[in-house]
Amino acid sequence: MRPKINFLRLILFGLVALVLSGGLFAVFYLMFRQRDVSLTYEKLGIQANMDYIVSGNYLSYASATDLVQVNINDTKKSTITHLDNGAIDGFGVSSTMTAAYVGSSLQLRNFDTLTLNGTIRGVACGEGHCAALRTNDISGLDSIVVFNASAEAVGNPIDFSESKVVNFGFETKYGREMLWVICVNTQASLPVTTVRLYDYNNGGTMSYYPSFYEQSIERVYFTEDSVFLVGTEDIIRYSMDSSRERYRVGIYGKEVMDVSASGGTVRFLLKPRGSSNQHTLYTLALAEADAPNTTMLTVYVGENIVNAFLQASGIRIVTRTRMISYTFSGKNSPSADIILSYPADNALKLDESSFLLVSGDDCYIAKRQS
Repeated sequence: MRPKINFLRLILFGLVALVLSGGLFAVFYLMFRQRDVSLTYEKLGIQANMDYIVSGNYLSYASATDLVQVNINDTKKSTITHLDNGAIDGFGVSSTMTAAYVGSSLQLRNFDTLTLNGTIRGVACGEGHCAALRTNDISGLDSIVVFNASAEAVGNPIDFSESKVVNFGFETKYGREMLWVICVNTQASLPVTTVRLYDYNNGGTMSYYPSFYEQSIERVYFTEDSVFLVGTEDIIRYSMDSSRERYRVGIYGKEVMDVSASGGTVRFLLKPRGSSNQHTLYTLALAEADAPNTTMLTVYVGENIVNAFLQASGIRIVTRTRMISYTFSGKNSPSADIILSYPADNALKLDESSFLLVSGDDCYIAKRQS
């Protein structure tokens, strides 16, 4: 006699098995899925039209009476320096020093205001020194005065009798305290750009002095082993231990947006010079060796780019409505793209996981969470 089949039990058994398998699938999915990427936002007391500087772990800006340094990782740990003269012309900061100026007056943190001869045009702070660029009101000649952490002038002023200073700053990584200066000699038949380096670990001795007749130098970047001069035509590499040029790579028609170095490779993020093309970026990877081993990639974005920068895991591109992520090999990961909670008018890299988002009159620290 054929056995009877209990269809009700079979159906119940099937439903239980389905529920159990679905539960196991959910557990494995939660264990192994890639976590969602998002941004957190913290509104700052900074207005969009203020000047602000990123240095170390601080975002600094000047209010009507104070110089405020906001700790990027903990905004409650901000440093405020009261300004004797109220409104200022400009300021410079580092993790250990601050300097603000107006006219011929210079104020270093915790010190009385100093009066310099001439009009101050800019300041730059290192870890143990501050440099003030001034222009003589009568002769029009530039000079730089360097102060130590006790607000004492170090050595004689650095004079530029035939040149105008166009950019300067301090290199303080890898235990260095080096002042770099870019200046242009306009007395010659054609402008000549020179770069001077002053080593303040070694009494301020000038260790570098290349000249360029065919292009302007716009910026100096340092790694542990190299000095990269970024010009309007080329990126030129020098070794830190020698003034001999190692190589140069052409970048005509492009300008550098950001630089990062890791494992003997230096990456430059570039964009087309000018504002005619707002959809294209380039990544240029160069070796820290006698030959560049150049790798150039082009990244096309289907939206206008507000700003872009390099972070530890790749390229971050901020458009009006999104933050788009690319790997260093130029691959987009749509799952890592983030819709912005506020429309972006500007964006400024703060560190390896956060950036300053400017939206209308408001500013936010936008931190990437994953």
